[in-house]
Amino acid sequence: MSFGDIRDQAVPLRLLRNVLRQGRVPNAMLFWGPEGVGKRLTAIEMAKAVNCREGTPDDACGVCLSCRKTANGNHPDVAVLSPVKKSRIIDVETVDFINEMASLRPMEGQWRVFVLLDADRMGLAAQNHFLKTLEEPPGKSLFLLVTEYPGVLLPTIRSRCQRVRFGALQPQTV
Repeated sequence: MSFGDIRDQAVPLRLLRNVLRQGRVPNAMLFWGPEGVGKRLTAIEMAKAVNCREGTPDDACGVCLSCRKTANGNHPDVAVLSPVKKSRIIDVETVDFINEMASLRPMEGQWRVFVLLDADRMGLAAQNHFLKTLEEPPGKSLFLLVTEYPGVLLPTIRSRCQRVRFGALQPQTV
């Protein structure tokens, strides 16, 4: 898989490809838009692209060991986190894990990537705890916050993320 497999998201993909091509990857990005339009898939592809050494400058190859590990959820430098427990909340303990892992250097890849699915489910205490890491991001850490409702996040978190808006899919794609 690669960015080419993501449908009806030309503007976000062009932005991400330009960021990769220019080598100016921000430490935090906020992927927001309707449910089911490819935000999660794009976040995984971005994680592949920043750590792939065999792909093009603006996309992952999809076949190297790093890409396969990321796709299968086994890459030591890529963490995909989502709300857990019955409350479906991202709690302070999860943010502590992120903060601790972000302070370490990447083991195999060039970047440590944290994909936070349903980032709007982060509790207020967890958001405040996470804010310190976003304000002073560790060197090669990339935080990809994926949400359907960006307005629920604290304004200070939104201001420290490069926003990437995803639109609805075309009817023929659905």
